[in-house]
Amino acid sequence: MSDELVAIDLSHHNTVSDFQAVADSGIVGVFHKATEGTSFVDAMYASRQAEALAVGLKWGAYHFLRHGDAAEQMASFVANSCLAWGSRVAIDYEDPDCTLEDLHDALEWLGANAPDLEVAIYGGSLLKEQINGDYYGDLAQSALWLAHYTEGTPSWPKNTWPQWTLWQYTDSETVPGIDGPVDGNRFNGSRENCALWFGPVERAPEAPVVALATVKIEITAPEGVELEIVVNGTAR
Repeated sequence: MSDELVAIDLSHHNTVSDFQAVADSGIVGVFHKATEGTSFVDAMYASRQAEALAVGLKWGAYHFLRHGDAAEQMASFVANSCLAWGSRVAIDYEDPDCTLEDLHDALEWLGANAPDLEVAIYGGSLLKEQINGDYYGDLAQSALWLAHYTEGTPSWPKNTWPQWTLWQYTDSETVPGIDGPVDGNRFNGSRENCALWFGPVERAPEAPVVALATVKIEITAPEGVELEIVVNGTAR
């Protein structure tokens, strides 16, 4: 197993025998397929999410984007990924029927309806060909999860992303706790920053509401008079 390997990505096609062994091997985080298109939900996602988090692994969800109905797809993705505020999600952009408009629509929906999630875009040759050296500001707001299987220096759409953040460099890594080959990913930074990148971002707990003073009011009402008491706008 490569020393630079920090993350793996899984789906129901992979067989996981021991998430504790995965964590002990030095893996920082796991991306798992949650949904595809408008109706498919990965049956292994929910149980594996709980198992991985229980042993201290970072967790992210990805959606395999299909052409059309981007809003409906993202709604399904968010509903089924069950992630905490500030978690990392990824849009898997490799369906040859997809266009950049599909990707724009997906990002727009997430920005409007799930702004507390951090987004990465997973892509390789299709993404490079369609961007074709141009700059896309909305795409640049998301992290690039690059797919390029090479032992040398990878290539990517540098006008939009000056640097890749996560690089899937192989589909044949060997990781303890995973039966069979698995996708291997390197992070463009330290292992500590990789963990932070996965999230979730922790919110400071809200301060409890504490009564600063007790106000005691005694009222003697004449017989037959009905009282209505309003405290801070609420009838009591």
